[in-house]
Amino acid sequence: MISHEQEVGRMLAAQNRVLLAYVRRRLTIAGDAEDVAQEAIMRVLARARETLINDPLSYAMRAARNILIDRGRRVANVQIEDLEEAGHLIDSGATPLEALDMSERLQLCQRALEAMPALRREVFVRRRAGEESYEAIARDLRLSVEAVQKHYSRAAQTLRRTAEGRHADQI
Repeated sequence: MISHEQEVGRMLAAQNRVLLAYVRRRLTIAGDAEDVAQEAIMRVLARARETLINDPLSYAMRAARNILIDRGRRVANVQIEDLEEAGHLIDSGATPLEALDMSERLQLCQRALEAMPALRREVFVRRRAGEESYEAIARDLRLSVEAVQKHYSRAAQTLRRTAEGRHADQI
């Protein structure tokens, strides 16, 4: 007799191409698709040990979407120190004052992103880092496409003004 977990595994193996196609549509680097799909399958199998899953493919797609959102959030929450250590922040030709200015602007942008209403921040991160469509975000958050576009636009405008040195309290 096969276990529920084994049955779920068989179902997912049979539909692996569908899951991979789903993930590839949401990624810019297709090479990451296999990793995301594998992680999603592992999450579904772990969950299948605890509870009955009627539609493993839908569950795996939802898990993959959550993985992509988590990755997007991690990108949005990158610490300034990590960027400096990686050499992405300060151009080697920048003067010390220019480097300090760039570092301060990045910190301000990080704070501005953290200070945004949670819904606006989520829309921005999912659209920008997760590269999800306005329609997909609207459907998942139960908003209109226009509302999602407005949230994204306002978040981008806030970050642009912050990066330009014009803070929300000065506008």
